[in-house]
Amino acid sequence: MHHLSHETDLGTYHLGDSAELLGANLGQELRGKVQLILTSPPFPLNRKKSYGNFAGQEYKEWLVGMAPLFADLLTEDGSIVVEMGNSWVPGRPVQSLLHLESLIGFVNSPDADLRLCQQFVCFNPSRLPSPAQWVTIKRNRLTDSYTHLWWMAKTDFPKADNRKVTRPYSDSMKSLIKRGKYNAGKRPSEHGISENGFLTDHGGSIALNHFELEQIDEETAPLNDLRAA
Repeated sequence: MHHLSHETDLGTYHLGDSAELLGANLGQELRGKVQLILTSPPFPLNRKKSYGNFAGQEYKEWLVGMAPLFADLLTEDGSIVVEMGNSWVPGRPVQSLLHLESLIGFVNSPDADLRLCQQFVCFNPSRLPSPAQWVTIKRNRLTDSYTHLWWMAKTDFPKADNRKVTRPYSDSMKSLIKRGKYNAGKRPSEHGISENGFLTDHGGSIALNHFELEQIDEETAPLNDLRAA
């Protein structure tokens, strides 16, 4: 059983076990009506926390079991976005593959029919140094400063428009548009840069799949994030 915690004209807040809620009446009511499921479940840790997370193989089975429940809620062009952090092998300075195994199992769930649309990196330079044993005590690893957001859908073409999330042009791009010329032609990567392709002012450039949670100081030493243009 769940109880309704709060309701306004904008929506409803439910408190309870997600698998139980979505497997019962609430899931039936929402079936085929949800455009976006955006969730940050407990990360795939290999040890128990006080908030009662699943650990290890139990976590993988739990997350994979959520895939058909989530997929059942989606509209035909709806999306699922799941934030997932890295996991580490207990007592060792070694990253576990648990988060990747959980993701692959989720996407490949035969009852969900999902595909992975894109991976996003969420970079937070203010995260506390972790895993502490290997970062602040032994000093043989870097601060784990990012999580991944995995965008999935039931179709190759879910509702999406990158023109809605443009970012401000850089000073160099503003100068290029003002100047009206640039070095066109073939690149070593085999990309063909047209004569006028970059001269149209679209009001901003296409967003990257790398999100920064705060402005990055160019003088700041890198964490486990390397940037190169």
